[in-house]
Amino acid sequence: MDAGELAHLLRRTEIVVRPERVAALSAGTREAAVDAVMGASAAAVPIPTFIDHDIDGQGYDQFVYAVQWWTDRFVDSPTPFREKMALFWHGHFCSSWEKVNSARAMMQQNALFRDSGLGNVRTLVQTMALQPAMLRYLDNDDNRKSSPNQNFARELMELFTLGVGNYTEDDVTAAARAWTGHGIDPTTGDYLFRPRQHDTGTKTFMGVSRNWDGPDIVNFLLRDNAPTKMIACRFLTAKLWTFFAHEQPPTAVVDALAQVLFDADMEIAPWVRAMLLRDEFYSTTARQGLVRSPIEFLTALAYSTGLRSAELHPEWSTEGMGQVLFNPPNVAGWKTNGYWVNTGLFSARAEVAQGVVWRLRENDGNDIAAGRTPAEAVDEAARMFGLSLSGTTRSAMVQYCIDERAASPWGSWWESTVLLTMAMTCPEMHVA
Repeated sequence: MDAGELAHLLRRTEIVVRPERVAALSAGTREAAVDAVMGASAAAVPIPTFIDHDIDGQGYDQFVYAVQWWTDRFVDSPTPFREKMALFWHGHFCSSWEKVNSARAMMQQNALFRDSGLGNVRTLVQTMALQPAMLRYLDNDDNRKSSPNQNFARELMELFTLGVGNYTEDDVTAAARAWTGHGIDPTTGDYLFRPRQHDTGTKTFMGVSRNWDGPDIVNFLLRDNAPTKMIACRFLTAKLWTFFAHEQPPTAVVDALAQVLFDADMEIAPWVRAMLLRDEFYSTTARQGLVRSPIEFLTALAYSTGLRSAELHPEWSTEGMGQVLFNPPNVAGWKTNGYWVNTGLFSARAEVAQGVVWRLRENDGNDIAAGRTPAEAVDEAARMFGLSLSGTTRSAMVQYCIDERAASPWGSWWESTVLLTMAMTCPEMHVA
C-alpha cells in the first residue's frame, strides 16, 4: 500500500500514525490494511470500576475519571478504530453527562458504542433507545400515555435515522405514543417497561394503523419499510463520510455506500469497509478535508509526548477547544471541521500546546535545538509529533531558528521551547 495512503488511513481511523502499524501494514494491499484496522474480533471492554463508588454517579469525580479513562483509551487501545467508531456514534446518538447525571448510565452507553459500533445499525438503535442514558436525556422516562412526551420520538427520526423533512408531525405524535411506558426503574436505575403507562391504542404511523410499540417503530424504519430504510441509509452514509473523509460527500459515493448498507440489512462492518476501500477516500480532497477535533488533537499530543490524561486534564482542557467527551452541547452533537479552528477555539489549542511545552521542558528536558543546526532542530520537532511539514512551514520554522540565534541571549533553551510550540500549532498538526 502506498505510504501516503496508509498514513491517511491510519490518521482517519486510529487518529495517529503508529510506526509499528506502518511497519506491519506497508507491504500489504489496501484491503489487507483496512481489514487490519477494522479488527474483525475483539473482546468487550469492561466498564471501569470507578462507577461502583456511587451507583448513581452524581459526583464530579466520576465525570473526571470517565473523561480521562476514555482519553487514555484513544492512545492505549489495541483496537483504536473501535474508539474512533465509538466517538462517531457518541456524536450521533448524543447524550450528555450534565443531564443524565449517572456514571453507570453514561458508561453503559459508551460500552455499547464501542462493543457494537461495527455491529448492526438497527440493533444499535434498539439497544440505545432502551438504555437509561438516552431514556433520561431525551425525556422518554417521562413519556406516559396520559401525557406523551415527543422528544425522543422526534429525534429518533430527525437526528438518528431519517433527517429533516422525511416524516410528519402526525408521525411524531404516533411514535411518541408508541414509546410510552419505556422508562427507568427509580430504585435500580435500569430500564423498566411500565405496561400501565403504555398506550395500547391504535396509532397511525407513516400511513400504517395498528397498535405500535416503540421498538416496532425502529423495525419499520430500518427493516420493514424499504423507502424509509433507504432514506436512513443515505442519511447515515452522509454523516459517516463527513466524519471520516470530508464534508459535502459526492452524490455517487453516498448512493453507492447507502446501497451497501441497505443490501447488508444495516450491518455496519461491510458498510464501513466499503467506505475505507473507495478511491475517493484517498483523494486529495479527502486527505486535506478534515480538521482534527479537540479530542483527536489531545490524543495526538498524548501519543507524541507520553503524557497521560491525568496530566493533560481533558475534562477541562478540551472545553475551551469546543469538545468535552460525554458532554455534547445538544442532541445534534458537536459542530465539526472548520468550526474547530475559529479564532477563539484555536487560541485554546495554543494554550494547551503551551502547557504541554512547559511539561516537556521541565528540568531543561527536550532541548532539541542544542547541538543541532536550525534545519536539524526543526526536523527533530517535526519527528517528535509525527509531522510531515510542508516546505512553507518548514522554511518558516528554520528561519525562526536562524533569527533567534542571531538576536536572542537565551540560547537553545528558548529556541527549543518555541519550536515545540510551533510544531503543535502548525497547520500540519491540525489536519486529521
